[in-house]
Amino acid sequence: MTSEIPTHSAVWGQIIVGELKRTGLSEREIQKEFGVSRAQLEDPDTRWSFDKTAMLFERARALTGNDLLGFRLAQSPDLVRKAGLLAYVGVSAPTVGGYLRNITRFQRVIGDASKTALEEGPEFARLAWHYDVPASIPTGQYAEFGAVGTVFALRDYSNQKIRPTHIQFAHQRRSGTEAFDRFFGCNVLFGASENSIAFKAANMDVPLLTADDNLQRTLSVICENTLAQMPQTPNSVARVVERQITARLASGTAQQDAIATELGMSARTLARRLTDEGTSFAAVVANLRKALARDYLLNSTLPLTEIAYLLGYSDASTFSTAFRRWYGQPPSDFRERPATEAPQT
Repeated sequence: MTSEIPTHSAVWGQIIVGELKRTGLSEREIQKEFGVSRAQLEDPDTRWSFDKTAMLFERARALTGNDLLGFRLAQSPDLVRKAGLLAYVGVSAPTVGGYLRNITRFQRVIGDASKTALEEGPEFARLAWHYDVPASIPTGQYAEFGAVGTVFALRDYSNQKIRPTHIQFAHQRRSGTEAFDRFFGCNVLFGASENSIAFKAANMDVPLLTADDNLQRTLSVICENTLAQMPQTPNSVARVVERQITARLASGTAQQDAIATELGMSARTLARRLTDEGTSFAAVVANLRKALARDYLLNSTLPLTEIAYLLGYSDASTFSTAFRRWYGQPPSDFRERPATEAPQT
């Protein structure tokens, strides 16, 4: 069985379609390029594979020339109305902490792609998330949209300037970082090991103006029933291996035996599980390096020697050879004139 892209509510993709239309792209062209029907673009209850939403964000960013597209769209007071059930069960909670607990618990109501966890301690609370999709699917714009939208909603519905203690994103960003620092009120780190937002523990007790105990109880029951009727989507082994490899590439310890041990299985079992998903350890490493190389070159100013090191290559020459094989041109040329390539899914 091959690993499929998780499904996701089409609502954010439908919003992006409006941005694409304003660039002159027709609905017919959008349907053809992304393999969606008119009904899918109009029905707010539609679910489709997450890569469609992610790529709609990236396509709109490229066509509008606005690298802060997700950042800008997230700062809209009517997002809750558009987001539906998950957002309403969040904002009907009594406090900021209740909002974060609800959206973490019921995340699957809108999609299986985002894996979210909330850690609460005596001094800080930390919301962390990743996307259970191949590294070749660009999730940067969507991650920014989600983080900015979350903090914007908390501020809007508490009428307080909730200020995170730190924000970090897993993707790279070459420019525009000052806008994020100003919005969040803290230094924002890009190119981190994961996406996360941390708040002071005291912020968790800030009351929401939209709190409604009766509504929250009703919506929580609806969410629980919705989740009970949804099929459980098993975590992709390839995606778990990808995250392990990402953390080990630069240190040169991204070997199959070591990662299998970390995951509590033998190397043979890991190989069989990957084969069941239609891939192999070597293919996961190659595809991850290819996706990360593209991200580093397009969205950072790191020198080629540093990129080679981060990808686990012995030198820039070896990296350049691999890059030519992937993209048909040297990495220096690609950085100046990026190739147009559909993501591999």
